[in-house]
Amino acid sequence: MNTFFIILTTYFFFILEVLLIGQSFFYTRRERKTERPAYTPKVVIVAPHYGWDDDTAEHAKSLLDQDYEGEYRICFVTHEKDNSGYDVSYPYLRELVEDVPHADVFLAPNIVDNNLPRSQKVQNLMTVIENLSEDVEVIAFVDADVAIQKDWLRLLVTPLQDNKIGATVGGRFYFPQTWNFPSLVEATWVNFQMALQGDHWLTMVWGGSNAFRREFLEKGQILQRWEQATIEDLNTTRAVRDVKRKIHFVPDCVAVTRTVNRTWGEIFEFTNRQMIMTRHMGLWAQWFGSLMLFLPKAVLIVGAIPFVGSQPGLLPVVFIPFFEVISYKLCCRNLPQWLREMPRVQDTLRISKYAAPFSIFLAGINALYAAFQRKIVWGGVRYEILSATTCRVLGRVKDEN
Repeated sequence: MNTFFIILTTYFFFILEVLLIGQSFFYTRRERKTERPAYTPKVVIVAPHYGWDDDTAEHAKSLLDQDYEGEYRICFVTHEKDNSGYDVSYPYLRELVEDVPHADVFLAPNIVDNNLPRSQKVQNLMTVIENLSEDVEVIAFVDADVAIQKDWLRLLVTPLQDNKIGATVGGRFYFPQTWNFPSLVEATWVNFQMALQGDHWLTMVWGGSNAFRREFLEKGQILQRWEQATIEDLNTTRAVRDVKRKIHFVPDCVAVTRTVNRTWGEIFEFTNRQMIMTRHMGLWAQWFGSLMLFLPKAVLIVGAIPFVGSQPGLLPVVFIPFFEVISYKLCCRNLPQWLREMPRVQDTLRISKYAAPFSIFLAGINALYAAFQRKIVWGGVRYEILSATTCRVLGRVKDEN
């Protein structure tokens, strides 16, 4: 009876996971067949920056020449720093936009030096939004560490012609450039999340690639929600739900982050931070789902392995990790064709799928950790998340470099 219960419980959680992946699969197929009229309002792209390298430069340049028939401006923004006066990205961004008439660079105040009650990224975004011209109709957001395609802006903006849609969001895909195991685990941890996006209430806004109409700033009380917040995207998610609008996932609008030789320490910091923010921002379903969907399954599998020799009836439990590999492979079939055909992506997917069982276990551990922790480190600053709309800035952390 105990053996049967363990097997039943493990497969129950696995079936729930498969149902989510299946829902995402069919949504993606429907969405790709949907044709919409052209919609080209005036758009501002807000692109916050922190640090600078060759990838960042490439990503910034890709924003300058988007395949968008309407008028758009790019507002790069970084922040002041006490030691040099500004983040290292500032002079590079200034040079980049020097001869570009539709691009600007903003310098936001440093939150620590100015005793501001919000995260640095939120401050950067607010600095741009508070200076927008009145004729801007749509605001799009993109992170500095993602690579996008030329049709990124058009794909995000077009669905916003439907007034039932409060915000659009693209997917994010981690693409390890080296096959060290921690990087592969992190990649599958992130990439699995696209299976949670679709035409349902679990869909969330991701800050690295999203857009909404200018009018939503007031309707959703966006700036009020951000005033003392740690993170902007989860507050935007709550705002869309509060005004009874939909978050529309655009499956072909995928932003790619290239990673290299990640360490376990970096991965635990990143994944724990994501889950802590999810829980304390009030997105209980996503957090609780991770806790109950992934952790019990992982614990049952690990606990059953030592007893398989003496209790052969537990053998079906051990098969679950192999099924997780298949699940991840199916999940990746939703990726747009242009991404699946990128050099080395197929090889990376073929290798990284074997890290999927470990990423599922990690997600469960993250959810458990988030139940007891409110403090995070982000961008060299430590924060304590007090509520969905309130944080405490605890100050800078020592530079580990």
